[in-house]
Amino acid sequence: MRILSFECPVSGKIQVESKDIEDLFSIYRSIYQDVFSLNTKKLNKMQDFKTKRGGVLIEIKNNEKILGLFTLSQAQSDFLELGDLMKLEKKFPRESYAKAMKEACAHTVNEKKKKGVYIYPNLYAVSLEKMAGFKEYSLYLRRVSLILFNLTFLLPIEIYQQKTYFCKNFFKQRVLRRKLRLLPTRLSKFKVSIFKKESESNETKKYERVKLGLLYEFIPSERHGDPFLVFGDAKFDLKDLGFEFCDNSA
Repeated sequence: MRILSFECPVSGKIQVESKDIEDLFSIYRSIYQDVFSLNTKKLNKMQDFKTKRGGVLIEIKNNEKILGLFTLSQAQSDFLELGDLMKLEKKFPRESYAKAMKEACAHTVNEKKKKGVYIYPNLYAVSLEKMAGFKEYSLYLRRVSLILFNLTFLLPIEIYQQKTYFCKNFFKQRVLRRKLRLLPTRLSKFKVSIFKKESESNETKKYERVKLGLLYEFIPSERHGDPFLVFGDAKFDLKDLGFEFCDNSA
C-alpha cells in the first residue's frame, strides 16, 4: 500500500509503501541479515518473534533502488514499536528519511487504530527519530542479574549510554529472587546466554531451567539513563516499559 510520494532534492521522487512484516524475511532476508550481522539461528529467532507479533514493513524507494527500510510491529499498551531501521543509500538525506518515517508512523497508527509508536533507540538514531516527531517520554536503566540454577541474583550495576555504573541504591533493592519465569533471547555476553522475564503468565508454556545465565531488565528512571521515545500524544503506561517488551529481546 502506497502511503505517500514526495520530492527529495538528492534522490528524486520518493515513494513510501507499507507491506506485511513477513516481507522483511522473504524479500529482504539477505539484506537484513547482512545489515544486523545475524547468523542463521539469530535470524530465524527474529523472524519468529516479528511474525508472531505482526505488523508492517515500510519501504522507502525511488525509481532506481530501495533507499531505506524499517518496521512497525504490534507491541505493548496498544502501541506499535519502531524497529529494524536500515538506511541503504548513503546519499539519501536524513531529513527525507525522517519525513518518510513521520508520515508512515502517522498513517500506520491511524490504520491500525493504535495509540502511538515507541522505540528504545540506540544513541546514533535518537536525532533522526526526534526529527521524525518522536519525543522523549522517559529515561530508563538496564539492570543485570546473574542466574544460577534458577536463582536470580541482582548485580550492583546499572548500564546506560553504553557505560556501566555502580548502582547507588543497590542495597535497597531485592537482591535474590526465586522462580522467575525466564525465556531465552538470541543475545549473549561473554558467551553467557541472556534471558528475559516472561511478559505474560502462561501455564502451558515450557519455561527454561537455567543453570547459568544473565537476566536483563529495563527500569524507568527520572534523573539519568537512556531515552525512551514515543510518537504521538497518548500516554504510555510505564509498567509496560521493559526489556521483555522490546524487539531486541527476541
